[in-house]
This record gives sequence, C-alpha cells and structure tokens, in this order.
Amino acid sequence: MEKNIFHLFGLELMEPGSFITDMLMVVATLTFYNKLKYDKSNTWYSYFFLFMGLASFFSAFGHLLYNYTGKPLQIIGWVFSALSIYFIEMAAIKEIKTESLRKKLHFVINLQFILFLITVLSIQHFMVVTTNTIVGLMGLVIPILSIQAFNQTSKKNVLIIVGLLLSGFPAFLYRLNFNFGGLNGKEISHLILIICFYVIFLGVNKETEKEKVITRS
Repeated sequence: MEKNIFHLFGLELMEPGSFITDMLMVVATLTFYNKLKYDKSNTWYSYFFLFMGLASFFSAFGHLLYNYTGKPLQIIGWVFSALSIYFIEMAAIKEIKTESLRKKLHFVINLQFILFLITVLSIQHFMVVTTNTIVGLMGLVIPILSIQAFNQTSKKNVLIIVGLLLSGFPAFLYRLNFNFGGLNGKEISHLILIICFYVIFLGVNKETEKEKVITRS
C-alpha cells in the first residue's frame, strides 16, 4: 500500500489520514474505558479498551513520525495491543466456573504473551501482532464466550462475540488494498474497528445496566 506523505513546518509526516483515524480510535476506546473503569465486574474489559487506546495512540505517532523515530514507537503500540488481547482473554477466562481450568488457561495466556514479546522484539513485524490476535480471539475468547452464551439467557456475550467477529473484516479490507471515498484500506479499517469496539462495549455494558436496574428495584 502506497504511503501518503505530508509536509508541515519542515517535517515529513507519514500517513496523516491514518494518524487521524488512529486518534479517533483513541478517543472511542478511552471513552469506553472511562465508562467501565469504576465497574469492578468489568475490570478486564475496561483494561482491554484502555490498552487498545494506548496501542492506537502509539501507532498513530509511530506511523506519523516514522521517518524520525523508526519502529520503536510502533513496537510500543504493538505491545500495548497484545496487552489488550491479554486482558480480553482474562475477561473470557473469568466466565469459566471451574477453577482448575481457569488456572490452566491463565498459564496459557501468560505463556502466549511471553512468546509474543520474544517474537515481536526479534522479528519486529506486524504479522506477529496479527497472529497473536487471531490466536487469542479465535482460539480462546470467542469459543469461551460462545459456550457461555449458549448456556445462558444473557445476550451480553452475544454482542461481544459479534463485535469480535466483525473486527476481522477490516483486516480483510486492508489486505485487498480497498479504497473508498478518498480513504485507503487502513483508514477504513480504523473506522470499522471503532464500530466493532462500540458493539463490544454495548455487550459489556448491557449486563451492567441490567444489574443496576435490578438493584434499584
């Protein structure tokens, strides 16, 4: 994908459009974090949004200032992205009733994150981030939430699953170098991801609002 270059105050800035859409993701995810941060029942999900926001922030400046900073800022963003996946995995594990299974899966995701750090620092390629995300979401989070959604009447997990599944669509558009209305694939992907995160937030927040109503009654 061809990268746009923008000159400002003598600086050669990369991908200004991606910077803007990345920052929109920062605003969205940190807003969701702010709405969940005081809800102890959704601590892991709030951390998911917080670290996704941090990942988007460093990614935004990592791309914009790439000619001056190189990959370090991007790698910081990648690590924060992996941490966000770690926290949503923790949120999924929390749904499991069997303590022994929870402990085993906790060990697995700790190992997964350590392997991610070793690999991403060695290879320094975004494919490591993509692989880690697919393994975490498709291999652990979505299966666990699907089982819980099937066994329970709550629609909370269903919305979260829908949001997570839809989040795979932007990657497909990006691979196709899809462009629309002056936006490139990366920029469109960011905007779609904001919608996906909103759907996930609705799922997380749905049960919380329901519990508040019951408590007031």
